Amino acid sequence: MKKLGRNKDDQKRSNWGLVLMLLATGRCSSRIDLSKATGLTKPTISQIVGEMINQNLMEESDEEILSEVGRRPTKIVISPKAPKVIGVLIDRSSCAAVLCDLNLRVLKREEVRKEWCTEEELMESVYHLVDRMLEVREKVAAIGIASVGPVNVSEGIIVNPFYFHGIHDVKVRKLIEERYGYPVFFDHDNQCAVLAESLYGNGRNYQDMLLVSISRGVGCGIIVQGHRIHSSYGYAPEIGHVSIDHNGEICACGNRGCLEIYVNSLRIEEKLREATGKNLTYAEFMEITEEAEVDRVMLECVDNLTSALLSVINILNTQLILLGLDCCSWPDRYISRVEQEVNRLKFGNKNIRIPVKKTFFMRDSQLLGAACHGLNAMFNGDLPEIFS
Repeated sequence: MKKLGRNKDDQKRSNWGLVLMLLATGRCSSRIDLSKATGLTKPTISQIVGEMINQNLMEESDEEILSEVGRRPTKIVISPKAPKVIGVLIDRSSCAAVLCDLNLRVLKREEVRKEWCTEEELMESVYHLVDRMLEVREKVAAIGIASVGPVNVSEGIIVNPFYFHGIHDVKVRKLIEERYGYPVFFDHDNQCAVLAESLYGNGRNYQDMLLVSISRGVGCGIIVQGHRIHSSYGYAPEIGHVSIDHNGEICACGNRGCLEIYVNSLRIEEKLREATGKNLTYAEFMEITEEAEVDRVMLECVDNLTSALLSVINILNTQLILLGLDCCSWPDRYISRVEQEVNRLKFGNKNIRIPVKKTFFMRDSQLLGAACHGLNAMFNGDLPEIFS
C-alpha cells in the first residue's frame, strides 16, 4: 500500500524537489521567484538554495536578472555538476537512448534500428544503449524507460504490444535495475511524452491534458489535475482501441471499428497511394496535401480522429489536446480543423475553448519523456540519495 503520511524528511525532499523543478523547467530563476511560486518564506528558500548549492545541484550565475525597481536579484541556475538521467525508448523496430541534464538538454543520444525476434535481442540492444550513455562518466541519478504498450506500469512489464514480433511479458524494469543498480522508472511511451510536454513543453501551463500520437499504432497520454493517470492494476490509458464504428472492421484486438484501424499511418499511407497512384511516404504526402485526393483522404482521417477525441474529451473535460509523432507533419490547417470541430461539438464547458497543438518536442516527445520520468522522480522527492 502506498504510504499516506509524511514525515519531516519527506517534507524536506518534497520542498527541495519542488524548488529543483521550478528552476530546472525555467519557471523560476531567483530566490524571490521561488518564494513566490512555492509560498515558502524567503529565509526558508535561501536555506534550501544554499544547501542545494553546497550539494552541487544549483549555483549562482553572473548573469543579472533585469528588475525595474530595487536590487537586482541574483540568478540561480542548475549546476553542471548536478546528476544526469538516462532515458530509453523501446519501439516496435527501434530503440533509442539519451543522456540529459536537469534542464532536459541532450548530452548524448544514440539509436538502434532492428526488427527484434526475441526478448533477448531486444534487451541486448537496450543494454548496449545504456552502456553507451554511461561512457560519458557523468553522475547518473536514474534511468527512465518508455515503451510501446500495453504495459503494466506497477510491475514494470511490457505486456503484449501488437506488431512486436511476438515478444511479450518482458520484465524490463527488473532486468535493468538488476544489471545497473540505478533507480529505474517505467511507463507507456505516450504517458512519458505527456509528462515531457507538461514539464518542459506545450503543456507547462495546464493541469489537465490529453496527448494523442499517431504512427503505426495510436496511443495517448493523459494528465488530470497535474498527474498522469493509471489504473489501480498499473495499466496506462489507451485511445487506439476506442471504437468509432461498432459495425466497422474487426481490429487485431478483437473489437470492431477501433480508431487505430482508420487513422494509423500505414493505413493512411496505403490509402493515399491508392488514391493518387504515387509511391510516396507518409511525410512526402504531407508536403502535397493541396492535391484534392490527398486532402480528401486526410480530411477523413482528421474527422475520424476528432470523433474519438470527442468521446474522451466529454469524459475528461481536459484543458489541452496535443498531437504527436506523425501528426507533427500535418499542415496546420488539419490541426485547426481538429480544434474547431472539438470545440464545436464537445458537450461541456462551451465557454472554454480547448486549444489543439502539436507537441513541442515533435517526434522526440516520447524519448525525452523517458528521461523526464527519471527527472520527475527527483522533482517529487523520490530519490532521497540526491538530497542527502
